[in-house]
Amino acid sequence: MNTLELDTQPAGSFAYAAARDASIRNCINRSLYTELELRKTQTAVDLLDMVYKYSKLYVNYRKKFIAIKITDAQARSRRQKQELEQLFADAGYSKVVTAQGTTYRLFTR
Repeated sequence: MNTLELDTQPAGSFAYAAARDASIRNCINRSLYTELELRKTQTAVDLLDMVYKYSKLYVNYRKKFIAIKITDAQARSRRQKQELEQLFADAGYSKVVTAQGTTYRLFTR
């Protein structure tokens, strides 16, 4: 599985506007994906929910990929985590690690 590390910065005083813009874009971009891709995304969310303990999980529909972000994630079992990452790697998903959390990118176009 491809793993990246990114150095990101907080939005500061523009956080409200950034969150509102992200919400609108999320709704618009969801229509770019097929019903099958949306179902596979929900399956990936369910698998992440089984393998990790976390504080928050977000699904973001972007133009070029679907991002599933988990914050403060801790694997319940090392073996399950390895199996999940192997399953995601076989499906062509990638993993991005930042200070804000871990993001899995699905259906990269």
